[in-house]
Amino acid sequence: MRYYILIIAVLLFNVVLAIPVDYPVSADRSLNYLAHSIGDINVMNSNMGLFDTIYYPRDSGNLVTYQGAIWISGKRYRRDVLGRKLYWLNYPPTPGNDGVVPSSSIQWNPGLVAVLDTLTSVGNDGDQDLQELLPAYNMLLMSNPEMAAFYDTYNPQDIVLSSLHGIPSPRPFAIPDPLGTYCFTIPQTSVMETPGYETHSAYYYDYCPFGTDGERDYGAYSSVNHHYPLGLAIHQESYAWDLQYFHNFVIYKTTVYNTSTVDTLFDIAVSQYMDNDLYPVSWGSVGASDDKSGYVKGEGYEFAYSRDADYDGGLSPYFVANKLYIPGFTGNRASWYWSVGNGPNDSNPRDLTSTNRTSNEKYWLSTCRNPDPYSFSALRPEPDNVMEYEQPQANDTRFLNTLCGSQPGMIDYQENKLWLVPGANITFYSIVFCGGNLEELKAQSVFATEFINGGLNLGEIEGLTCIPYLRPVTIQYPNTFNLNWFSGNDPHHFEVLYKPYSSPASQWQSIEKPGTARNHSITNLSPTVWYEMKVASIYNPGPNEVYLESETQLVNFQYISPNDDQVLAPGASLTNYPNPFTSNTTVTFELKEPKDMSLAVYNIKGQLVNTLINSPQASGSHSVNWDGRDKNGVPCSSGVYYLRMQSGTQTQVRKVLILK
Repeated sequence: MRYYILIIAVLLFNVVLAIPVDYPVSADRSLNYLAHSIGDINVMNSNMGLFDTIYYPRDSGNLVTYQGAIWISGKRYRRDVLGRKLYWLNYPPTPGNDGVVPSSSIQWNPGLVAVLDTLTSVGNDGDQDLQELLPAYNMLLMSNPEMAAFYDTYNPQDIVLSSLHGIPSPRPFAIPDPLGTYCFTIPQTSVMETPGYETHSAYYYDYCPFGTDGERDYGAYSSVNHHYPLGLAIHQESYAWDLQYFHNFVIYKTTVYNTSTVDTLFDIAVSQYMDNDLYPVSWGSVGASDDKSGYVKGEGYEFAYSRDADYDGGLSPYFVANKLYIPGFTGNRASWYWSVGNGPNDSNPRDLTSTNRTSNEKYWLSTCRNPDPYSFSALRPEPDNVMEYEQPQANDTRFLNTLCGSQPGMIDYQENKLWLVPGANITFYSIVFCGGNLEELKAQSVFATEFINGGLNLGEIEGLTCIPYLRPVTIQYPNTFNLNWFSGNDPHHFEVLYKPYSSPASQWQSIEKPGTARNHSITNLSPTVWYEMKVASIYNPGPNEVYLESETQLVNFQYISPNDDQVLAPGASLTNYPNPFTSNTTVTFELKEPKDMSLAVYNIKGQLVNTLINSPQASGSHSVNWDGRDKNGVPCSSGVYYLRMQSGTQTQVRKVLILK
C-alpha cells in the first residue's frame, strides 16, 4: 500500500481555484506579481515590498494569507532643497513656533537642535490602499521628462525575476548610470549562486532614483498621505524548495541599503505586516472574519501566527506563521494585532498638531511601543514567564511582527543600537511557514533558524524525498506534448501520468521512467481534447512506498499550460486588471499596427464563453470591460478562464481567475 506524504492533485474544482495566477496591478506592468511554483506554499511575490494570496497546501483551495508586506522604520536628518541640514529655531517645536533654518543662516547658532524626522516606509498598508516601496520604473516616473524616453524599454524588465537553480541570474545591484538603466531584473547569461531551488529576485526603493519631483507613493490613499523617504534601496530574494522538510516554508532575504552619501539612518526597525485570512477560497471574503493571531516566545521560536478560530468545520485546519531573524543579532522584539480598519497612522509624520499620541504610530509599533492601546494589542506576551499568547476573540485580524535595536535612553543603547551609516546595508530574513498545529510550527521555526545559521546549506539530501516540479508543458506540432521536470535527487523511478480532462481517475495512463529521467514526450493525442498531465516520484517501492505528485497541468493543443501566459503574437500585449476578480475586469491590449482581430473568453474545456471584440482595430492601446458574464448575460462561476486574442495566424492567450 502506498504511503502518501503529499498528494497535489485533489478535486478539480480546488485545483482550478488554486492555480497560480500571474497578475499585474496595472496595465503598464509597472507593478508585478509572480507566483512561487515549487514547494507546497503558493505565494505571489512582487517588486514592491509585499507578497500576496498564499495558498496552503498549494492545490487545496485554502487561502491562508491575503497579503504581507515589509515596513522599514528609522530616523534621518531633515534637509532643504539645497541639501543643507535644518535646525529648529525653538526646541521642542510647537504649532506656530516650528521654524527651521540651515546652518548658513544668520539665525543659526551652535545651540540649535537638528531636525530629525521619524519615518516609516511600507510595502503596503493593509488598512489603507498605500504603497511606498516601488520599482525604479513605475508609473509615477512618467512625469519625469528625462526618464520617460527610457520607460518603454526598461519598464517591462523591471519585474520579479524567477530563477531555477540560479538560471537566469539578475543584473547585479549598482549605482544608476546616466542612461537611466536603473533596473536589475534583466536576465543575465551567468548562473546566480543561490540556495533556493527556485529564487525570486526584486529591487525597489522608497524614493525615486532618477530625481522625479513629487511624493513617491501609490494607491487610493496617496492623495492624503505624506511620504518622506528614508532613501532606501532594497534587494529582496525569496527561496523555495520542494524537498522533504523544506517544502513548508519560504525564506525572504531582504537587504536594505542606505543610499545617502552624508546621512546616517538612526534607530532602524524592520517589520513584517501580515493580513492572514484563513478560509476555503470558494467561500469568498466572508470567511476572513473569524481568525485569531498568536505568538510563541523562546529560543528558536519568536514567531507570530494566525489560524481560523473554529477551523471552518475542518475545512481550514492550517496555521500560517512568520518569524523575523537577523543572524547574530538579538535586538528587541514585539508583535501587535488589530482588527481590520484599525491600522496605525503615519499620514503626516511631521505633524506637530496630531491628536494621536504620536504622528507616526507605525514607527512606535515598529520600535516596541504601543501608541494606542485601544486600537492595538500586544501579541508577544510581555511577562517573562508567559511564553505563548493568543488573542481571545476572533476577528478579521492582522499582525505586525517587528525587530529593532535598542532605543535612545535604554541602558544598552550604544552596544545594541541599529544604525545605517551612509552606503551601509543590513540584511534580515523573514520566514513564512505553515503547519497543521502549533507543535509543527515550533519545529519548523527551529529548523528554519538552524538552516539560516548554517548558511542555507541543504547538506546531504540523498536520503530525502522531493516533490517533482513539472515545468510548463510545451507543444511540438502536430501532435506531441513535451514534459520536462525537475527533482532535487533521483527517486527509485518516476511516473508520467495523463488522462482526458474530467474523465474518472481510472482513466489515468501511467508511463514509468527511470529515476535519472527528467523529460518525456507524449505523441498521437487528440488535438481537440483537454488533458490533465502530471509527474510522480516514487521512493522505496514496497510497503513503505512514498509517492509524491507534481501540480496537475491542464493542456491541449490550442490552450497550453495554465501556469504561464502563452504569448504567440509579437507586437501585441494582453493584460487585465484586477486578476483575480469578482464581477468586473478591464482587459487592455496594444497593437503596433491596425489589424482585424477578435478577443474572446473561453472556459477550461475550450468552449466559447463570450466574444468581447470581433472587428478591425486601430494601432495603439485599447481596453474593454468584461463583466464576468457569458454571451447570454449569465454570471460565470468561479474558476479559470482564458482571454484569447487572435489576428490571422497570430494568437495570444491569457488566463484569468474569477473568485466569488
